[in-house]
Amino acid sequence: MASFDTEKAFVQRLLDRLGVDFTFMPNPNAGSAETGIDVSVHAADGRTIGIQVTEADPHPVPGQARAQEQRAAAGGGWPQNDPQIVLESLVRSITRKVDIAARHSFASIDEVWLLICAGLPKDGATISTVVPTSGLSAADLNQATQAILRKSKYDRCFLLAVLGIEQAFYRWDKECGWEKSVKLDDVSRTRRDAYVNSLHRAAAVGDSREVNRLSKDEAQRVLREVRKGEADG
Repeated sequence: MASFDTEKAFVQRLLDRLGVDFTFMPNPNAGSAETGIDVSVHAADGRTIGIQVTEADPHPVPGQARAQEQRAAAGGGWPQNDPQIVLESLVRSITRKVDIAARHSFASIDEVWLLICAGLPKDGATISTVVPTSGLSAADLNQATQAILRKSKYDRCFLLAVLGIEQAFYRWDKECGWEKSVKLDDVSRTRRDAYVNSLHRAAAVGDSREVNRLSKDEAQRVLREVRKGEADG
């Protein structure tokens, strides 16, 4: 992730989605020592929550798609359309953060959370971090990450799609595992189903060029709708 202000902004999105009120959010790494968390939340109910923030990179080689996308500026994009690659990338990100958390003591913190953000609006380039949430279920995430997270120091984990057609939100805790919720505000269900069906047909016959075209067109359409909504609002 980039600056503390960026991480803090995404944490605020998470707290808004959860309905958690807070008094302030200081930078726990303002000194010289790393604490293992990026944002400290002093909740209105008295809890202190330490949140580690990371961005999704749903591609086989970490950092490669983002670098290509930034070189191409806002006109390009490399959306991921393989659900298995998405899962593998999430496992990779979670494992790395679990290992980091294991090296730190959180004695003064009531709860430790991990926040993974997808579809990040960054310098006009967003498509490379878009996760196709319509094909990513809570069951998939449980099968892939439940064992890792249960052994970790994290009390809760979240996957927040900042930009995405479903406005999907995934939450995990040790007792219930992963749960998924979506907000399909002002989205044409017929158009979404048509996209998914076309994607499945192209994948079934091994037409990778058509799969890539459909995925890129859909990601760009989602971004246009989100930006239009922000402008109208």
